[in-house]
Amino acid sequence: RCVLVYMTPEQSANLLKWAASSFETAMFINYEQVNMDDRFGQIMIENLRRRSCDLAGVETCKSLESQKERLLLNGWETASAVNMMELYSGLPRAEVNRIESLEFLDEMELLEQLMRHYCLCWATRGGQELGLKEITY
Repeated sequence: RCVLVYMTPEQSANLLKWAASSFETAMFINYEQVNMDDRFGQIMIENLRRRSCDLAGVETCKSLESQKERLLLNGWETASAVNMMELYSGLPRAEVNRIESLEFLDEMELLEQLMRHYCLCWATRGGQELGLKEITY
């Protein structure tokens, strides 16, 4: 679940630096908000604030590029990011059909909008040693 967004940018940077410097070979995976500068993102932030839930690190969640940049600036050698709608759209059609049969979705537009505001990011150090050629999307 989203964790770094609840920390200040300085706190999350310290955690990312620690992880990158503590392991020669590592992979970091992060699921978090993205595109928080648009109207939908601003409404999400306002709704959470009304519930006394402040996203202290939301400034790092402006775009996929800002998410990747944060990882690279804090010691990771490679970084990639994709929003959840892109990821969902890349699933095999049979799997999408299976997922959508589990629960009726009558508001697909709202789901798509929400999924465009969450992302999966990953970063590596010593990637050659991970046994992965390269993760790309």
